Amino acid sequence: MKPIRSQEQIEEMRQRLYDRSTQVGQDFRHTLTDEKIDVSRDWSVTPKTTKANVSDLRDGMIASSEEPLDEAPKITPKRHYRGFVLSGSLVIFILVAAMTSLLLYFGFNQVSGDNIEVVIKGQSLVGGGETMSLQVAVINKNTVPIDSATLILRYPKGTRSTGDSPRNLFEERIPIDVVAPGEEQTVPVQVTVFGEENAEKKIEATVEYRIEGSDTTFYKEALPFVFRISSAPLVIRIENLKKVASGQMTEVVITAVSNASAPLRDVLITASYPNGFDFEKSEPAPIYGENVWRIDELLPEQKSVIKLQGLVTGLTDETFRINFSAGPANPDNQYLVGSVLADSRADFIIERPFIDVQIAINNDSDRSVIIPQNEIAGVIVTIKNTLKESVYDMAVEVVPGGNALREDSVTSANGFYDSNRKAVRWEVSNNPSFDQVLPGDERQLEFQVVQGPEKTSSAFDMVVNVYARRVSESSAVETLVGTVKAEAKYSSKIALRSQAGRDSASFVDRGPIPPKVGEETTYTMTIVAEAGANSIQNSVVETSLPLYVDWLDLYEGEGTVTYNPVSKKLQWAIGDIGVQERKELSFQVSIRPSISQLRKAPVLLRAQTMRANDRFTGVLLQATVLEITTELSREMNSLEDNGVVNR
Repeated sequence: MKPIRSQEQIEEMRQRLYDRSTQVGQDFRHTLTDEKIDVSRDWSVTPKTTKANVSDLRDGMIASSEEPLDEAPKITPKRHYRGFVLSGSLVIFILVAAMTSLLLYFGFNQVSGDNIEVVIKGQSLVGGGETMSLQVAVINKNTVPIDSATLILRYPKGTRSTGDSPRNLFEERIPIDVVAPGEEQTVPVQVTVFGEENAEKKIEATVEYRIEGSDTTFYKEALPFVFRISSAPLVIRIENLKKVASGQMTEVVITAVSNASAPLRDVLITASYPNGFDFEKSEPAPIYGENVWRIDELLPEQKSVIKLQGLVTGLTDETFRINFSAGPANPDNQYLVGSVLADSRADFIIERPFIDVQIAINNDSDRSVIIPQNEIAGVIVTIKNTLKESVYDMAVEVVPGGNALREDSVTSANGFYDSNRKAVRWEVSNNPSFDQVLPGDERQLEFQVVQGPEKTSSAFDMVVNVYARRVSESSAVETLVGTVKAEAKYSSKIALRSQAGRDSASFVDRGPIPPKVGEETTYTMTIVAEAGANSIQNSVVETSLPLYVDWLDLYEGEGTVTYNPVSKKLQWAIGDIGVQERKELSFQVSIRPSISQLRKAPVLLRAQTMRANDRFTGVLLQATVLEITTELSREMNSLEDNGVVNR
């Protein structure tokens, strides 16, 4: 259809369209055909077109003046060489991949970790403390050398170097440098191994290397070398009571026996105590703390015995365990076991005591009691028969100890102090009620403890041992033991003093003495804080100024001084004060008396309070002194009533 070029044409077409007089041709229905059309399956042959026997959908329509369409262009057949190129490339790719896989699989490449072997050879059984010889072989089966090779050996715990100055070994790096193609390098290694009998241990080896032309570091690991400790050079045997009563003193005997063929030197034995076990003493004494002993030399088959005593406290049926370890000292720390040669343990179970013993100091039944300095301590020991049968011939022994006591510090009305045994004893001879104690019956003993000369960290302890006899059904005589221990510490006393002065320290005071109404007078105030037998910490003194006294902000002394001008509170933070040491603070204040203060001695400084913690006992100590007035001390050659305000 030709294009419409004007609005008039459009209008004319609209009129024809809607004009009722326009004759339209008859509308024919057309049927679609099902006839198949033959279409070519490739591009090589020009398809033959067959005119389809179809009806023209345009029949019955008004003919239009459309221009005929151009004929379709002819399709040029494709070339076949591109398919051959694609097929050939695919074949070449498959061949190259196959050849690469064969090279990798059969080892025709230059360097492979599979072509490097690391082998450890040595004794599978070795005695503890003996020297073990190893041969570590590094084999290069590659066609090129490996460079910068380093053998890394990782040893088990308890391995030490040989020589005059042995050290603990955990990891060792041994340089090998270059391993040529086909070469095998063997590295000899000697170490001393320690451990418990039948303990299995292993040594691991790794080779670190590089290849020419590469900065990458490669690794090759060996199979771990496993060996077993055939015998321990040292054996620990433990002897102890399996059942103990709470509060009972018990003994543990540690016997170290050498199984080594050569002398063992500088052997340490350490103990690990549980909560509820308090070390008392040992023979020989520990070389460090309460749990480290040293055996300088132990010859083959020689024995060394340590006797350890301690107090066990706990609940009935509660279990305890002390662990012991033995071995040579750590070269870096002479008080630590470097390699464990042997270990053992002592097990306890708390049983209900045959005789229950309780002790109270100043009516305090705690195991550790704090007593004010120089105070006489009253001690009460209560003994109860917990059996279902009577006990006979009971005896009680109190063993005092500590630096706070003298030989005559313990006094009792009916107890006997035995200076040879350093103990106070009560027996049937001086206590007839001890002849027989029925089931459930109690006996009480009372005595006093007087502190000896004042000393630093002054304390005492009391160990009460009770012995009795019972006759069982089989008429066998048994000795029953009940034990308890208590400790008392004397807290330090602190002293606080203060006074008003004139022209003391480095201050110069002014104004009339006695003070006059309406005139300013200055005073120098001095506060002294002093520790007693124990050092103290966190010491603080607090006080305040009256409303009519002015703070001049002039002071000297140790510690930190803080003044609040609103509340007029003064704080002196002293900190630590050593045994019998004193700290002093001086500061200046002024007063302008009022007529209301006439014929009175005004207060310059209100009451002062000192607080501190006793380092030894941990208790809070406190001291207070009264307020200070304008009345100067007569020791300063001052006249009487020198602080009374006048006109």
